[in-house]
Amino acid sequence: MSDDIIDKLFDKYLKGWIKKNYKFLVVILLYLLYQSNFIVALFYSFGMDFNLIPKIPRIFLYAIIDLGYIVGLLLMFKKEIINGINDLKNNFTNRAITSLNCWIIGCIIMTASSFIISLILKQNVSTNEALVRQSIKLAPLYMLFTCSIVAPIFEEMVFRRSLYGLIKNKWIFILTSGLGFGLLHVIGNNPAPLDYLYVIPYGSMGCAFAYLLTKTKNITLPIIIHMLHNTILVLIQIIGG
Repeated sequence: MSDDIIDKLFDKYLKGWIKKNYKFLVVILLYLLYQSNFIVALFYSFGMDFNLIPKIPRIFLYAIIDLGYIVGLLLMFKKEIINGINDLKNNFTNRAITSLNCWIIGCIIMTASSFIISLILKQNVSTNEALVRQSIKLAPLYMLFTCSIVAPIFEEMVFRRSLYGLIKNKWIFILTSGLGFGLLHVIGNNPAPLDYLYVIPYGSMGCAFAYLLTKTKNITLPIIIHMLHNTILVLIQIIGG
């Protein structure tokens, strides 16, 4: 009897929830595969060692893989992206001012908290930032592509659009989005306990992007601002390096 009740509840609620939110769940799954280098691991399973491929062809292959993920995401949300672009065209001044304000506030909090943390830890940048700068020196064009196009689209679709679709409370969504975004930039680098302080600056920018989405209901805006933000930072490193 209890099994029948569980089955009915599963059919009524869980199946319905999955059906309603499957697109967001697929995006999160794709991101987990992307972060785990699933396709590269797949190549290894067929005996293809990426490390044996010369640098330029190897970078080109990574770019093709990245592009495949992004094209898939854009096709999944094609209608929503187009509607967002039209909304930006029709309300350009309002959308531009709102986006700029969110970005500036995020940058201020990010910069101030990073400065305070750097004093506490006695290091200039986070481990993530140091690794990114090192990668920019090794492959500047690829890093410009992945940081300015791939990462903003993927991260906004995961931490903003998908979480926004799954979490109905505005402020819980903003905090969860910021926390997840902040952790993403910390946990992959074998952090020491105090390194988790860097969740604050990264998370503050994530919260700013999340607030922008709740304010405008337009995922295209945080994608564009994220792209501009990353492009500026990468170009500074390329030119200054």
